[in-house]
Amino acid sequence: MMRASGFTLVELMLTIVILAIVALLAIPSFERMILENRISSQTNELSSLISFARSEAVKRPGTFVTLCPTSDNASCATSSSWENGWIVMSDADGDRNLDSADGDVVLRVIPRLSGGNTLRLLGFGGNQFIQFSANGQPAPAGSLGATDGTLVICDKRGVSSARGVVVMVSGQTRLARDENGDGVINRHGGGANVSCP
Repeated sequence: MMRASGFTLVELMLTIVILAIVALLAIPSFERMILENRISSQTNELSSLISFARSEAVKRPGTFVTLCPTSDNASCATSSSWENGWIVMSDADGDRNLDSADGDVVLRVIPRLSGGNTLRLLGFGGNQFIQFSANGQPAPAGSLGATDGTLVICDKRGVSSARGVVVMVSGQTRLARDENGDGVINRHGGGANVSCP
């Protein structure tokens, strides 16, 4: 006579309890990994899009390339909330209006940031847009000199996990870094800590 082998009810319950404990320990680490990957990906995409805009400005003498928040994917909004979407457009006269008579065209449409993350500008002469001129420098229309600034991405973890892209007066970009060792990245020009909305 053969004996049936298998798990007893006690062994099965013990296995389920152990799996539940392991899952509870793993979930916070998994969520942290997801948040880190999302904000890193968004920062890298932001940096590459700024470089794209600068490159397009250099390729289009006599015109500006404008980056600005948008609500309709076709024109600049006055909002400071870039996380709702933004555009990169050629802007012949630098007026931040899409004028087909001037030959203005939308070059890229960037959708809403995922995960409820925010994107804000610090610097850039207080403007809520960035414009690159044909020399590759950020220069708002009508200004006498280029202005620098920082674009800051924040997630639900707050300022201690914020990431930023600094656009220097030369038009080149770099990642914002914690220059004073307090665990929070600093604004352009070695200034104060960034903030999250």
